Amino acid sequence: MTADRRKRHLKILELIETRSVRTQEELAEALAAEGWDVTQSSVSRDISALGLVKAGGAYRRPEAPARNSEDPDERRIAEGVLTVDTAGDAMVVLHTPPGEANRVGVALDRLAWPEVVGTLAGDDTIFVATGGRAQQRRFVRQVQELTRPA
Repeated sequence: MTADRRKRHLKILELIETRSVRTQEELAEALAAEGWDVTQSSVSRDISALGLVKAGGAYRRPEAPARNSEDPDERRIAEGVLTVDTAGDAMVVLHTPPGEANRVGVALDRLAWPEVVGTLAGDDTIFVATGGRAQQRRFVRQVQELTRPA
């Protein structure tokens, strides 16, 4: 996925979290108002890629799959992490819905996974420092396992 597409997906998630978006045309207009050059067909592909559903007539993220884990911090990660990307040999970048990064970051800190040296959370992005390449790979696998659909 390109960086622009990832940014557009994050913007779409922000838009549907902060307002009622009922049609693809409304979403295309909202994106255009934010400076994105999109067509109805590209918006349709984005909706499909994000797995958005309609609830009460408006687009929403699908409900998180039920998890077997009883750990509330693992559930927070499963429900809050949208994307997982590596940066260099020891950094992982996690994207969350707007306003969720701090909560997911706290959950990561509480879990105290040995691969994690530290976390830094903003509004919708978390930087996770790991101990090196091997720890980075293990951390990514752990997060992907939690976020994988059941």
